Amino acid sequence: MAPPEGSKFPQGAEHMTRSLAPGCTPRPGAAVRNPSHHRFPTAKRICARMLAACLACGVPMAASAQHARANGEVSALLSRAESVQLKNPQQALALAQRAVEVADRAGARGLVRRSQAAVCEATVDIDPQAALPLADDGEQASRAAGDMAGVARFLGCRGYALERLGKPHEAALVHEGAVSAAERASDRASLADALALRGESRHYHGRYDEAIADLNRAYALNLDLGRKDGQHYALNAIANVYSDGNVAEFDKAIAYYRQLLRDNEAAGLRSEVATALFNIASANVQKGRLDEALPDFRRAMAIDLELGNPAGVAESERSIGVVLARQGRADEALPLMDSALARFDAAGDEESAARVRISRARALHALGRGREALADLVVAERHFLERHNPRLLAQVYEAQAAIHAGAGDWRRAYEALGAYRKAQEALEARAREEQGSRLRVQFDTAKKEQENRELLIENALRGEALRNAERVRSLQRLTILLGAALVVLLAAMAVLQVRRGRHLRRLAMTDELTGVPNRRGILERLEREVAALRDGRALAVIAFDVDHFKRINDVHGHQGGDRVLESIADVVARHLPPAGRLGRMGGEEFLIVLPACGAAAASALAEDLRARVAGARFDGFDAEARVTISLGVSEGAPGDDIEALLRRADAALYRAKGEGRDRVVLG
Repeated sequence: MAPPEGSKFPQGAEHMTRSLAPGCTPRPGAAVRNPSHHRFPTAKRICARMLAACLACGVPMAASAQHARANGEVSALLSRAESVQLKNPQQALALAQRAVEVADRAGARGLVRRSQAAVCEATVDIDPQAALPLADDGEQASRAAGDMAGVARFLGCRGYALERLGKPHEAALVHEGAVSAAERASDRASLADALALRGESRHYHGRYDEAIADLNRAYALNLDLGRKDGQHYALNAIANVYSDGNVAEFDKAIAYYRQLLRDNEAAGLRSEVATALFNIASANVQKGRLDEALPDFRRAMAIDLELGNPAGVAESERSIGVVLARQGRADEALPLMDSALARFDAAGDEESAARVRISRARALHALGRGREALADLVVAERHFLERHNPRLLAQVYEAQAAIHAGAGDWRRAYEALGAYRKAQEALEARAREEQGSRLRVQFDTAKKEQENRELLIENALRGEALRNAERVRSLQRLTILLGAALVVLLAAMAVLQVRRGRHLRRLAMTDELTGVPNRRGILERLEREVAALRDGRALAVIAFDVDHFKRINDVHGHQGGDRVLESIADVVARHLPPAGRLGRMGGEEFLIVLPACGAAAASALAEDLRARVAGARFDGFDAEARVTISLGVSEGAPGDDIEALLRRADAALYRAKGEGRDRVVLG
């Protein structure tokens, strides 16, 4: 996360991300789902899409001709309902209710339940409180009928309603139940969508490893099912996790957002275009590219105005205001934040309104209106205390400390810093639950940083007490001022040291020539994935090297060979699935790690990569010159260790070279 204006401590929420999916209004309950804060999820109608998918596949056809006709008519009605959901939720509700009537006349109880799920989803956008009894009734009816896929759909509706009502913690428990029900139903489409929703919920609560695992599974299931919209939704959600400041993979996030932008522009999906533009802009803000971010924010806002999406407009207004404030243009930022706050208040979106108040307080403080700023922060603090959100409470207390310090009220400034520290401790406790991965390393480092800050504050306060006993009262204010300055300076130094350590770690794990993980980095990733084999998860690896690489070096020199390696690494990395990782083992040898991937899918991917490299053109090479690669594929099996998996992949690679090169062999 890029620090907010005037910030000297890690920031919790300055920008937000949006989620993809056609035809739904924003989910206020998901307001802090992405602590990286680009636009927070609009999480659109994934449950309605799940419904349409169930009508199209994975559901037994009705036995009678009447049921078959009803199935077709209900499918058409629900598709129309989904298409009008964004602009006219009342019409969508009427169409879903009509589908219930058609299914009921045909006596198709399964179709009735699926149509009732659509009614529930449409009701959420009109009155989320009214949707809760519909979800409960539908869940009970589905359980009585042994329809676990129906249970998953109604739980999805309930979770969505709870998020709209600002109850993300209750929604998280419901999403867990939806995934469990979909798994029991062996319904892959329902499972993919339930995993996507649970992944976003876990991201909201800072459970990054688990969020990525869910979203990767959702992406793989949608890929197997050929569901483009589901793939896009999961890919966007994965990009949102990468955009989180605690993950900080901003370049990778921007690449995914741009891919989605191209696809949505080609398909004419204006709402999704606005989402991609907003998220690209927010990631650029995170990287400090404020001038690049503003035009994309404004383009997103113009599209939302055109589509009649007031929540999207408000999100853009707030984000543009934040950028302007950080550029020292608080006077221009404040009217935009006022407008955003009015829109969220009118929609009853308390979560988003509370976020705007944090940003507006910073702008008011910059304009010398500290009393008004503190009033905004009091409202925001009350909201986030009720929702047990330590991340945004940390932002509130950080802003309060800055305002009190600016006014010379050092006692209240220290109190605010103490509250900030407690909020950070809550985040650290959550971080300790993460499993041992790169994210765990980042959080552990942050924990050490926080411990150092706490020690510095305690030392400063202890020294202050001693000085107070020895010095006259007139020196107290100066002592507190110097102590506060020391804490801020040392905290800033600690932050700088942590960033330097992270940078050195990245260098140690990255191949200097190609920019992909080096041997150490890729084997560390493979070790984590091999451990997951014990849980029954799929895993495959692809070992490949460049054919006749010595000849390339002899003819074109080592610089030409380096260009070939760079280009091949770029081609391969750009065409891997989101969960896939490419690493350079040394020389011209590379390794690809593919979590949640079986032998067939890995072989198909390897063949695709082989063809792409063979068709690529390289700088300094004749037009007719071809560079090829040979690839060996190996699928993990329970009980495998790294050596066994790599040994099979290497053996397959050697067979590929022995059989004439430029080919794929499965080991």
